[in-house]
Amino acid sequence: MTIGVVVSLILMAGLLLRTQTQEEPKGYINSPFGTANVPPHIEQWKGLLQEYTTKYGIPEYTDFLLALMYQEVGNSQTLDIMQSSESVGLPPNAIQNPVMSVNLGVQHFKSVLEDGQKHGVDFPAIVQSYNFGSGYLNFISSNGKKHSIELAQQFSLIQTEKQGWSCSDWRAPYCYGDYTYVEKVMGNLMPTGLAVGSEDVSPLGEQAFNAIITEANKYVGWPYVWGGSDPHRGFDCSGFTQWIFAKVGIKLPRTAQEQYDVSSKIPPSEARPGDFIYFTGTYETNKYITHVGIYIGEGKMFDSNGSGIGIHDIHSPYWKSHVAGFGRVSH
Repeated sequence: MTIGVVVSLILMAGLLLRTQTQEEPKGYINSPFGTANVPPHIEQWKGLLQEYTTKYGIPEYTDFLLALMYQEVGNSQTLDIMQSSESVGLPPNAIQNPVMSVNLGVQHFKSVLEDGQKHGVDFPAIVQSYNFGSGYLNFISSNGKKHSIELAQQFSLIQTEKQGWSCSDWRAPYCYGDYTYVEKVMGNLMPTGLAVGSEDVSPLGEQAFNAIITEANKYVGWPYVWGGSDPHRGFDCSGFTQWIFAKVGIKLPRTAQEQYDVSSKIPPSEARPGDFIYFTGTYETNKYITHVGIYIGEGKMFDSNGSGIGIHDIHSPYWKSHVAGFGRVSH
C-alpha cells in the first residue's frame, strides 16, 4: 500500500462536471459516507477505528475506513487490519498489532487526504489510488481528473508491462492491482438513513432492496454520462436504474419514458423505498418523462443526474417543480 492521494468527499463531489443535457442547479451531491455494511469480525474494530479517526481529526471517515478495511483484509485472520505494513516500508502483514495497524493506517489516510487537496481528481480516483498507489493520481490528473474503469485498466496495463508481469486470473491482462477496487470498497457501504431491516420497507423485499442499494452505492460520485448504461461507459439516469435493477433480476427497458410506461403508477402517499420517481421537463425533448430516480424514502432518491450519481432531495425547488409521479415494478 503506497501513499496515494485522497480528497474530501463532499468537496470533490461539488466539482463534478455538469452535463448540457441535464439542467439542475449547481450543488453538492451526497457524499459516499454511510454505514459500513461489514461482517462482525470487521465491525468489532469500529470503536478502535473511531478512537483514532477522532484523535487525528477525521471522525467522519470512520465508516468509510471500516468499509475499506474489509476490502483490504476480507475474511483473513491477520491483525494488520488496515494493511499498514507496506505504507511504512515493511513486508505485507509484518505488523500484527491491531492498535498499531489502525494508528498507522489512520495517519496514512489523513496524509493522503491532505495531499489530495492539492490535486484535482475525483473521489473514485482517490479510492482506486489506495490500491494502485500515488502514481494513479498523477495519471488521472493528466487524463481528465476523473476515474473510470477504462483508465484504471490502462494504468494497470502500463504498470504490468513495466514490471514484466503476467497473470491468468480474472484480471488478465491487467495484472497490476485490482482495477475494480473502487466498486468493491463502495459496495461495503450502505447510505445512512436507509431502513433495510424489514420486509415492510420495500415492495421489493429486504434482500432485493439491500442488493439494489449496495450496487448503487458503488457508483456514488461518478459523473452523469449521457447514453451511459454500464460501469465501462458510465450512467445516465435510466441507464443507472436499468443496470441496478438488473442485479436483482428485474429487466427494465432502456429509457426513462419506457421505464415509466411499464411501471404501475402509484400516488405519492403510497411510495416506498425501491419505487421509481419520474420527472418531466428536465431538458428539451418530445418525451413526457425525462428523468428517473430510485425512491429510497424520507424525501430522497438515488439517481444519476447532472451533478453526479448520489442521493438527492426530491423536495428541492428544482426537483419538486419537475415531479411527474411515482411508479412500481414487480420483482
